Amino acid sequence: MALPSPPSTAPVPGVAPCARAAGRADAYVHRVVGAAGAPSAEMSLGPGFGQSFDGARARGRLVEVLGVDPGFGLGGEAFSAMVSLVLLAPGGGPELVRRLARQVEAYRWQRRYRFLPGPGGLPADTDSTALALGALYDAGLLPAAELRAGAQELLRAAAPAAGLPRQRAADREGGRVRPGVFMVYWEDGEEPGTLPRGPKQDPVACANALHTLLLADLAGSDEARGVADATAGFLAEHLASGRFLSGTRYYPSPDAFLYAVSRLCARFPDAARPLTAPARLALERTGTGASATTGSVLEVALRVLAADYLGVTAGQDERRVRLARAQRPDGSWPADAYYRMGRFPVYFGSPYLTTVFALSALRPARPAPPPAPPRTGE
Repeated sequence: MALPSPPSTAPVPGVAPCARAAGRADAYVHRVVGAAGAPSAEMSLGPGFGQSFDGARARGRLVEVLGVDPGFGLGGEAFSAMVSLVLLAPGGGPELVRRLARQVEAYRWQRRYRFLPGPGGLPADTDSTALALGALYDAGLLPAAELRAGAQELLRAAAPAAGLPRQRAADREGGRVRPGVFMVYWEDGEEPGTLPRGPKQDPVACANALHTLLLADLAGSDEARGVADATAGFLAEHLASGRFLSGTRYYPSPDAFLYAVSRLCARFPDAARPLTAPARLALERTGTGASATTGSVLEVALRVLAADYLGVTAGQDERRVRLARAQRPDGSWPADAYYRMGRFPVYFGSPYLTTVFALSALRPARPAPPPAPPRTGE
């Protein structure tokens, strides 16, 4: 069954091109989100998406081209649904939100969420879990008690304050693990049938996990306060060092990191205050000055969102016009690399994912919603 059509998107004299582009993008999203949810991402062996393939072919493609087998299939990811639920739930059509939420819930294991369908293969991760919990809660589909329980589960994925035991050689490729900071995977081995991933940290995943931890508002928890402080310090150091310009382990573009941090700064201005000024400076370093519109469509959309969250207005009109002009006749934009595998040069993206970000960027700037008060009795 198709989603109900959004309001008419026919061009109206005097309506700005950006508004018309947003209307066409909204119609596209309504068309492609089916009963099973959002379409899965495509994959490419290069960030430019010159050639792409679907998840069903990905494992064989890695064996054929790179001579490596990841040990699990890559078809049917739900991370695209989690990312888009974050962006579309505020003000989104109820049936659209319900379809995305059902898709996300199908990837739940206890209080954790998986990137790929289970059981077996890739275990649940903190990035997927944080995005899913926060989006479902903001959509009014997750009780406050469940959000708090999920945040407690995220805390279990923080690296021990005393540090990890000596890492195996196979784990060291993830880099030095910072004590007290969220890791990408739980190191408890509790999820049956999954492959061990080793201790790893990613600044974008850390920003998303911190966002959900602060949203849960675990007042009075010394553990939560310690992990929040350590993770915020990790993010601040990543900003100050300039390492963000090279992307992160799982996110190839610096704009993905700035979007995640700026979302945190807008939602929790007091807790994230030490990050706000450095994030604004970092935004300038990515080439987002008054008239800069360089980069892929996805990167421009991420910069627009980051600038909105950080209260930066310079250059926003130019960037939005560039997005509108790059739109394809069907209302979508081309696939670009949003995230990637850590060990292998496999990049994920899709026209749907780019379009969801561009649609959000074309909408009028609005302040981030304040943290909702705990809903008692849930």
